[in-house]
Amino acid sequence: MLIGHRFERTAQDDLHIHSRNLVQSAFVLLTGALAFIAPVAFAVFVIADGGLPQTDVDPLFALLIVLGLLLIPALGLLLMVYTGVRETLLLSRREGEGKRRTRNFFGRRERVHSVFRIDTPKCLELRRRQEAEPAYTQLWLVMRDGTEHRLTTDNVPVVPGSKPTDVWLRELADYLNVAVPTEVVAGSTAAVKPAYRPAPAPTSGKAVREARQRRTQELAPAHEPTEKLGAPARALLLLLGVFLAVLELSHVITLVPALFSGRLRVGGGRTGMTTFYWAEQPLTFSFHMLVGMAEVLILGFIAWGCLRTAIQGRMSSNP
Repeated sequence: MLIGHRFERTAQDDLHIHSRNLVQSAFVLLTGALAFIAPVAFAVFVIADGGLPQTDVDPLFALLIVLGLLLIPALGLLLMVYTGVRETLLLSRREGEGKRRTRNFFGRRERVHSVFRIDTPKCLELRRRQEAEPAYTQLWLVMRDGTEHRLTTDNVPVVPGSKPTDVWLRELADYLNVAVPTEVVAGSTAAVKPAYRPAPAPTSGKAVREARQRRTQELAPAHEPTEKLGAPARALLLLLGVFLAVLELSHVITLVPALFSGRLRVGGGRTGMTTFYWAEQPLTFSFHMLVGMAEVLILGFIAWGCLRTAIQGRMSSNP
């Protein structure tokens, strides 16, 4: 089975549902392999062709080629290390707890994405947005206190009526002692909030001070959650930041002399290098100059963000 689930019962009566998507795993493996093979093939082709003439190659351009050849396999390695292709749903009636865990292609870098209670389940619900495809159906666990937890995995779609999905739903319903969901709920129903009733204004001095302190704490900015980056991600961000910084420097070296000489050379995809003169085409010259300056600013901003994140080793966890 290329896409499906594997069920495992432990000695502690825990249920482990291992979701596997061999198509996704093969894509990650193929992409990572191509990311390593492509730079090597390019280097072999250049060497077999006699190499680049040293007199005609700009040093910055040669540095960009080297950084690009290093960046491609780094991206492939990052894809294989940080993509959670192996996902497992861990349910334990003994502890009354459920977890969603992912691992990378190599079976390492275990991450727990969510932890939730399963001791008081009410029902299982299949939900799908209106006019959405059946593959976008989500399975939710509804507790008796009204809380909800998503049980759908990210690598195996839920298709109501298919045999793998029916077996998966029966295993979950049997373990949680709830009914097997048979109908798909269109849309999501939001919980009805009680009407807002303002509290009476405090009159005593102590109550006024306490209300002022609460208001100050509410207005104070909360600390933004951050996620610590590993060594592979920091190395990739550092390499990407250096690559963009060198690319920005090459743009600056092209724009600054053109600003004083009135002669700007712009590279095109099919037409090759095109030269614009301020004396002959002032509007076209100004347009390409402004576009080049905007590119420098954008590249500089992205390069600075990559280098700063790589040095600090932390990244905001908010989407």
